[in-house]
Amino acid sequence: MSNAYPRLFTPLRVGSTELRNRIIFAGHGSRFVDWHTFHLNDRQAHYLAERARGGVGMIIQGSSMVHPTGLAAAGVNEVWSDESIPAYARIAAAVHEGGARIFGQLSHLGRQGHGFATHRELWAPSALPDPASRVVPHAMDRLDIEELVDCYRHGARRLATAEFDGIEVYLAHGYLLAEFLSPFSNVRTDEYGGSLENRCRLPLRVLDAVRKAVPGLPVGIRVSAEEFVPGGINPDECNAILDHLLDRTQVDYISVSQSNYASIDRMIPDMSFPRAPFAPFAKHVRQVARGIPVFAVARLVTPEQCETLLGDGTADAVCLVRPLIADPELPNKAREGRREDIRECISCNVGCRGGPHRGSPIACLVNPAVGYEKQFGAGRIQPASRPRRVLVIGGGPAGLKAAETAAQRGHEVTLLEATAQLGGDVLVAARAMPYRDEFANSVRFLERQVRKLGVHVRLNERATLESVTAARFDAVVVATGARPGRPDIPGARLPHVHTVHDAIDGPVLGHRVVVVDSGEADWKCLTTAEALAARGHAVCIVSPVTIGAEMDTFSKPPMLRRLRATGVRFVEHHTAVAVEPGRVQIREGLTGHTSWIDADAVVMSWYGVADDELARGLRADQGLEVHVAGDCLAPRRAIDAIWDGFRIGLAL
Repeated sequence: MSNAYPRLFTPLRVGSTELRNRIIFAGHGSRFVDWHTFHLNDRQAHYLAERARGGVGMIIQGSSMVHPTGLAAAGVNEVWSDESIPAYARIAAAVHEGGARIFGQLSHLGRQGHGFATHRELWAPSALPDPASRVVPHAMDRLDIEELVDCYRHGARRLATAEFDGIEVYLAHGYLLAEFLSPFSNVRTDEYGGSLENRCRLPLRVLDAVRKAVPGLPVGIRVSAEEFVPGGINPDECNAILDHLLDRTQVDYISVSQSNYASIDRMIPDMSFPRAPFAPFAKHVRQVARGIPVFAVARLVTPEQCETLLGDGTADAVCLVRPLIADPELPNKAREGRREDIRECISCNVGCRGGPHRGSPIACLVNPAVGYEKQFGAGRIQPASRPRRVLVIGGGPAGLKAAETAAQRGHEVTLLEATAQLGGDVLVAARAMPYRDEFANSVRFLERQVRKLGVHVRLNERATLESVTAARFDAVVVATGARPGRPDIPGARLPHVHTVHDAIDGPVLGHRVVVVDSGEADWKCLTTAEALAARGHAVCIVSPVTIGAEMDTFSKPPMLRRLRATGVRFVEHHTAVAVEPGRVQIREGLTGHTSWIDADAVVMSWYGVADDELARGLRADQGLEVHVAGDCLAPRRAIDAIWDGFRIGLAL
């Protein structure tokens, strides 16, 4: 048993409930919901139970909507009807079986969203358009307010009936109750607007109603200490609000977050932010907390970091979401001294936010078992019925994941990599900017695991059709990746035209650089442009779509802000049609109008070309079992490559 984190694994009293440690799996949307009934499904129960078994102290079931007008996005769960109780009860039982406490977060999304999920109007304190969706909400009248208070009361009762251990009232992130608190969203002139006392009136009524509905259960709150918008809540205003509330009602903990939808890029900070960038807000809140436990949140990645925040007085507990998505067993591994086995979150937002961005449930780049915990959670991957000799060709993310999964199942695995280093194109992407180095942790972890599992790793060895067929393995996994592509346009292979790999790893000559986007509109193009601008180039991105169209809504704004700050120019909805020395010809997508842009150098951020010659040759041998994974199957993202490797490792 490790003593490296004594504070992290000290029990914590929250009202009438004791937590076994100070790690909180904070509330968040997973979209593991029946989209017709808005009830949580069994995937959510297994998802949360996995984190309970992994050793977390408390789990907060995120955003349970107390009223139909609050369900302003698809895939969110309701608590406005008694029909929701059985689903919550299954979840509570599953979490309790894992040894953790579970609280339910009562919420109403207010104006932040749209009406498509329930075909209802959105409610807000004032008829001000949502800063993200631009939807104009209904300004609540006194009858609406009475109805809402009653809905919070009954929502709390339903969670208590489902055997939840406590309640969290959501006062953060610009949702409805936060909208009443903030002058940014509340311009009322009645008793619910204007002064701080008036703006606190509805949240205070809700808190009193909830506490009366669940006597004996702890009731906590989540707040945004800083909204990062003109006229919004700031840390001093937040403390004044908390002082006012705590003078008038009992609160059993304060979870301190930040942002609203007008500053959404700081709500779930990606790897471009330093770690724990907003933890000081929790420390500021402790000045008025009167001994109530205060939770810190936002990009708390490692147990060491969490231990430090507990030790220096920043917080009494730490809220983790993405790190526990990445590795549900993080608490157990830290407590048991298995630090190197922790699969660290890389704060990429690719799966956990990119999935919902595309209308799908959450996923994780480094943990393909997310959402499939029942089948593939910790300890659930079944050993192979017959151990086999497996050859994996290629040490990028797909090959590494296939090798790890196959070795976990008991196969004897050999991994060939043609270069001197494992990691593949992930390492190239990680070299683009200093903050991108964290991206490489995804393959560094896999390398540690395959070596620990006894995989025979052979570097600087290129597989050939002859060498593979002669070796007589039982199964072969080909994960040879892809080559950088170029568009089929005049001048695409002139000496001053480079690939992204060239631009990241070598010098690009000339001051004016045009980066040509294929339309993938993702990290590859934008971080290359960012890197070139950081070296002093005058950079222009030419894209057939909106810049960053494929990035999630949390990561896109800071990226665009950094590009703008370094002077990168955007030419959107244009396609490069020819390259000549000193210039690039572009065509506007709607009108077909062509023009020229000056360029000393051109970088093609283009689609990959599958390096599948070996795979095709091996698959032609009918006597050989061949699987193909990653970019040599189809050039895509790292998350897809890891899913491929996982799927194939399970199938062997």
